[in-house]
Amino acid sequence: MKNLFKDNIIFIIPYLSILLISSACLLFFSKTDIHIFINSRHILFFDFLFKYWTWLGDGIFAAVFTVVLLFIKYRWALISAVSLIITSLVVQILKHTVYSGSLRPVMFFQEHYKGNYQLYIIKGAEPANFFSFPSGHTAAAFAIFFLSAVIVKNKFLKFIFLIIALLVGYSRIYLSWHFLGDTLAGSITGIIITAICYLFINEYKNKYLDNSLLKNKK
Repeated sequence: MKNLFKDNIIFIIPYLSILLISSACLLFFSKTDIHIFINSRHILFFDFLFKYWTWLGDGIFAAVFTVVLLFIKYRWALISAVSLIITSLVVQILKHTVYSGSLRPVMFFQEHYKGNYQLYIIKGAEPANFFSFPSGHTAAAFAIFFLSAVIVKNKFLKFIFLIIALLVGYSRIYLSWHFLGDTLAGSITGIIITAICYLFINEYKNKYLDNSLLKNKK
């Protein structure tokens, strides 16, 4: 655990800083005020960018990512598959049990603001209405890109992977699919589950897992 933290401090420390600042915002401001602040600041470039960037947390991208890892090392692919499956299960269980009544921004504003604020919605990226907490796309994105940061040695790339994951989380708010708290919970879920899967699977001694589709060691 110590080495995992030390080797990926360039990812973890900035993430924890942003998590702390965002959590403080939720303590001092309501989730609706925060959402209005973000929703009222749109430009066409980001409308286009985030409409597609958000799919880096989609199940299809997650599956492609895991398949690609099979060509690098089976161990990485196994960690990816297990962490993403568990992350998805945890998110869906929370969405449909403990937080089944959580409304996504569009429905929340319709129910509680009664037309006092009209959300800016991007055509072609219209959000759903229910099961807002936690954000599944954000959880998957942080699972994928935290593992990516763990795999690579280059510190610059580790930081870039953090930025990519953060932008996926931000895109979910920007597109009004989620509130800030939903994405924070999703990011925590993705990182913790991936870290646990890494610690267990990486310690499992099996030479076959160090092979890949491109390279087989006897």
